[in-house]
Amino acid sequence: MNPADPPAIDARDLVLRRGSTTILDRVTCRVERGQAVAILGPNGCGKTTFARTLVGQLFPTAGSLHVLGQTLGHTDIRALRKRVGLVNPTIDNNFAHVTGAVVDASLSTTDAVCTGYFASVGLYDTPSADQRGHARQLLASVGLAHRLDHTLGQLSTGEQRRALIARALVHQPELLILDEPTAGLDLRGREQVLATVDRLLSSPSPPAVLMITHHVEELPRQTTRVFLMQHGRFVAQGPPEHVITPEHLSAVFGCKVFVQQRHGRYWLEVLPEAWLELVGTDVGS
Repeated sequence: MNPADPPAIDARDLVLRRGSTTILDRVTCRVERGQAVAILGPNGCGKTTFARTLVGQLFPTAGSLHVLGQTLGHTDIRALRKRVGLVNPTIDNNFAHVTGAVVDASLSTTDAVCTGYFASVGLYDTPSADQRGHARQLLASVGLAHRLDHTLGQLSTGEQRRALIARALVHQPELLILDEPTAGLDLRGREQVLATVDRLLSSPSPPAVLMITHHVEELPRQTTRVFLMQHGRFVAQGPPEHVITPEHLSAVFGCKVFVQQRHGRYWLEVLPEAWLELVGTDVGS
């Protein structure tokens, strides 16, 4: 990482409107190369919309956005996307959805990862031997060396998610965006994905990683900055210990919570006494 390199993300007063609805409201943030940061907030607060603007799927109404030194709206978005990995997965029986496209789940896991070279739905181009070898190395690095020739659809949801992370890494991205990468996973699957991210961030030259989540337990241990989002705005930002507090999280999530830090990770607790405030005092009357 060269200190002279421009930041991975530099957003200033970013606004995105759809009709009369403001989805992003003067969002400002800066993410340095190699830095691990997180956007934390409730469902519907604008987290995924912001992620989609970073890869040019949505374009802001106002403000400026620079990704890896490129100005969105004034750069070749196809070239930029090869430098940015995005994992935003939804899995069904036929397709693994990624980056707004779909990956054919009937492909072998190796071939599914190779689609990342071509940003394609299926394997319409023939990957080189080097590309296939690299794909297999990436799958091994995320703990899937035993699944190279299984179809993507045969993998468990957690394994599919790790395969999608491998797919996002084929171009050795300088920025990796993980938009709720553990959504829908059981405990083991979630921890396997988080361990994969931890291993990536512990490598000698990690990409900048943006973790988008509404669970503090999912923040990588290497996270140096947290952006707390509510109603399309960052209402708090700073080091995790300054942002992940009961006061901040209770206000943003609308629920009284307690937070603890153990073994480098944060854990959130909601006491049953808070339930009455959430569902009303007349339940069962």
